[in-house]
Amino acid sequence: MKIKLFLLAAILAALPHAAASAPLRIAVASNFATQLKSAVTAYQTQSNDRGEISISAGSTGKLFAQIKQGAPFDLFFAADRLRPARLFNEGFTVGPSQTYATGRLVLWHPKRRSSSALMSQLDATRRLAMANPELAPYGRAAQQTLTHLNWEAKPNTMIATAENVGQTYAMVMTGNADAGFVALSQVLEKQVPNATFTTIPENAHDPIRQDVVLLNAGSQPTRAAAFLAFFMRHQAKAQTLGSVPEIRTIDR
Repeated sequence: MKIKLFLLAAILAALPHAAASAPLRIAVASNFATQLKSAVTAYQTQSNDRGEISISAGSTGKLFAQIKQGAPFDLFFAADRLRPARLFNEGFTVGPSQTYATGRLVLWHPKRRSSSALMSQLDATRRLAMANPELAPYGRAAQQTLTHLNWEAKPNTMIATAENVGQTYAMVMTGNADAGFVALSQVLEKQVPNATFTTIPENAHDPIRQDVVLLNAGSQPTRAAAFLAFFMRHQAKAQTLGSVPEIRTIDR
């Protein structure tokens, strides 16, 4: 009996240490992964939190499914508002979600450096890449844009579907696609020449409002709440100081 009590005491004593040493786990939509990494670096520089922070990037739909299946993420930075709202309604979160960014969609066409209107760019594309509309909000926005334009692919045009907007960007960058619908944040971050992308007007698709939510399955609720508070202050300041890029119009 004494041995059993000793083992139980040892296990209980080890639990706080195990929880403290566990990383803060953050799930993030691929279009925002780079910005989030920068925010994590700033947070660790300016705070007393020196613990490990693990970032898992992917499509919003796939990360949502993982969370519903019990993945122990502490925070979820989605590329839409729907999935965080569903997690809140279904009891997976600590409080409701918050909007942390509003995404913008662009058509990146590196092989055609011109000011041609969007329809002309699409008509000249032989292999067009876009994210899966069922999994990724940027893919859904791309699909809505094509519907808004009444554009149909020609017989010699192929539409390649990627899992997320990060993979879409990679397809265009590697030349596996002539053009692709990607996030404005991606082309700005990579300093892509302005003449090689066309920003899609907001009225061509539903708003890409991106929400973050604090999850209740994670092991670091205190650290997660502290990071989220820092991030929202950091993001508000960045948006206040940021500039709005020139938006080229589309033809119908």
